[in-house]
Amino acid sequence: MTVSVVVPSAREQVLTPDSLPSAVDRQIRRDEGLNRARNAGVADAAHDSIVILDDDLEFSEEWFRGLCDRLERHPDTVFTARGTGVLPRLSWPSGFEPGMGRVMAFHRDVWRDVGGFPEPCSHGGDTDFLMSAYENGYTVTGIDHEWQHLDDEEDVYSLSDNLGWLWFLTRRHTRLVAPRLPSLLVTKLGGRS
Repeated sequence: MTVSVVVPSAREQVLTPDSLPSAVDRQIRRDEGLNRARNAGVADAAHDSIVILDDDLEFSEEWFRGLCDRLERHPDTVFTARGTGVLPRLSWPSGFEPGMGRVMAFHRDVWRDVGGFPEPCSHGGDTDFLMSAYENGYTVTGIDHEWQHLDDEEDVYSLSDNLGWLWFLTRRHTRLVAPRLPSLLVTKLGGRS
C-alpha cells in the first residue's frame, strides 16, 4: 500500500495501529504539540498519500482500504471525519465541509501548498488546515464515521481558548469565517464547544 499513516499521540498506549494492515507505513509521533507532531509525521512520511488518525481508533481493514482508494482516485480532495467538530453547522460554500481531525486523508502536495498545520494553535489546527486547503483550490469533504472512538473523554475548551481560536481563524480565513462570525460566536459563547 502506498500510503503513510501518521498517529500523533502523547499517550503511552496507542490503539489505532492495531487496526492497520501490517504492510502500511506508519509513524507514531510524540512531538510536543499536536500540530507539530502532524507536521513532522507528514514531512517524514515514506509516501505522498497521507492519512492522519487519532491514537484511539478501531476500524475495519475494509474501511481503511476504501479511504485509501478514495484518496488515490481524488488527489485534489482532503477527506475528513464528517461532523461539525469545533465548527457549528452553518451554510458553508460548495466544496468545503467542516470536519474533525480525528481522521484526515490528503496528498502531501496539499500540506505543502497550505504551509502545513499551524503549530502555535492549541486546538483547531485541523480546522485551519481544512480551510487553507479549500482556499487553495482543494475540495474538502467529510467521510462517515465507520470507526469506533475508544476514548470517551470529550475535549472541553475554555472561553479564552474559543475566542482565541475564532480570532485566529478570522484573521487567517477572513472570507470564509467573517460572514459566519456572528453564528460562530453564538455557538462558542453559548457553551457549546
